[in-house]
Amino acid sequence: MAFELKMPKLGESVTEGTIGKWLKQPGEQVKKYDLLVEVQTDKVNTEIPSEVDGTLSEIKVQEGQTVSVGTILAVLETGAAPAAAAKGAAAEPAQAQGGAPQPAEAKTAAEPAKGTAAATQPAEAKAGAKPAQDESKVAAPAGAAAGGEGRATASPGAAEAPAAPPAQQTPQRAAPVQGGATDASSGNGKAAPPRPEVRATPAVRKLAAEHGIDIAQIEGSGLGGRVSRQDIEQFVASRETAAPEGRAQAPAQPTQGQARAAAPQQAAPRPAALAGDTPVPLTQMRRAIATNMVQAWSAPHAHAVMEVDMTNLMRFRETVKGDFQKREGFDLSPAAFIVKAAVEALSQMQAVNSSWTDQGVVLRKSINIGYAVALGEDGLVVPVIKNADEKSITGLMRAIRDVVDRAKAKKLTLDDFQGGTFTVNNTGPLGTFVSSPIVPPGQAAIISSESIRKRVVVMDDDSIAIRQMMNLVIGFDHRAIDGSTAARFLATIRDWLQGINEAVPIS
Repeated sequence: MAFELKMPKLGESVTEGTIGKWLKQPGEQVKKYDLLVEVQTDKVNTEIPSEVDGTLSEIKVQEGQTVSVGTILAVLETGAAPAAAAKGAAAEPAQAQGGAPQPAEAKTAAEPAKGTAAATQPAEAKAGAKPAQDESKVAAPAGAAAGGEGRATASPGAAEAPAAPPAQQTPQRAAPVQGGATDASSGNGKAAPPRPEVRATPAVRKLAAEHGIDIAQIEGSGLGGRVSRQDIEQFVASRETAAPEGRAQAPAQPTQGQARAAAPQQAAPRPAALAGDTPVPLTQMRRAIATNMVQAWSAPHAHAVMEVDMTNLMRFRETVKGDFQKREGFDLSPAAFIVKAAVEALSQMQAVNSSWTDQGVVLRKSINIGYAVALGEDGLVVPVIKNADEKSITGLMRAIRDVVDRAKAKKLTLDDFQGGTFTVNNTGPLGTFVSSPIVPPGQAAIISSESIRKRVVVMDDDSIAIRQMMNLVIGFDHRAIDGSTAARFLATIRDWLQGINEAVPIS
């Protein structure tokens, strides 16, 4: 029995994803919950597990392709004869329609599904046109599901239609035009009419603007002509490859919008290659981080720093961490207290627990804390601790330990990244003294807790003491909140942390 693995729903605002890497190959045995494929979205990278036991018989979407939610990614065979099913995967739909295709016809029907041009085989010519028409009726829906628009598949019936133009037989993306000129028509030198509407996510539009590209000139490969990040990258690569030829021919003048978008790129050209340079290909996670950071930095950022005396808190922690370790099996980190303080401050100042939109500020009722987790050279992720205001210090420490462990083991799910309203970045263990955190898209602020260090401090009574001090940094979207609000928010967190004593419950 064939099971179709489909692209899952990746969040409320995410409609498509890019295949990063297939972790299993056709013919391999797969158990339920085994990880099958890495998927990258504008928000996060994740690994999709198998929902059944069986054998991976066919991969429908190749690495690097971007497809919409609901697209069939792969087919798994759960029956007793998976090998035979994999070889006859293309022939089974035709048999379901009552046809009996020959081996040569089954081979021809499978080739277009891999993206090759459909060609009439001698065996088909002997069999006549009717079987080919039956196959086309079955193959067309599969192509529509796999590519969202049939660009990756071409049915045999389409190849046999002599009156169909080449564009209908093998759909191709329009060739990029040098210097941002309008797309050329099919060889007659006339400019193609402008597209009335361009479908693309804000992140994709931002990427196009960074490269000085008029997004209307790119033929989208996504569902309904949606322009994806892959389309932008292919356009840029093609433009750079053909740049010398384009300059030799009289390049078209860029529009004013293109010139403004391209100005930062001209001010910071690529460095010249030097001996010993090692190019490192972008991983799916690094690409997603770059895209999200560019989108986040488009907001007007401001930062503020405040000192926090952590001496009493660290002493209190020393008195309870032994029992905590025995009871929970892990250490009680200062991070749990910092997150708790942020939650208490957010409960008092809802303006910081908000999100900026073009229609105004949205105040969030739920307090869902994104907790940044560094994964070394691989990058970082920000899983979300849901309903943090309902958790005690112990509950928050359990949640922090859970998301950190699962992040490092690559066991986080898509749900772990949804719904964040505020973010805590704990860079202190890395030894930082002060940093400038970037506010995640859809949030109003983020705090960064720096390293706790002993310093010589002048006390209120003018005495000098050695205290354990920490810098607390807030980065905020200045459209949503102002500096005074940010400062009062930091002061609220500071006062809560400095007020820790033996009477504060941790459970």
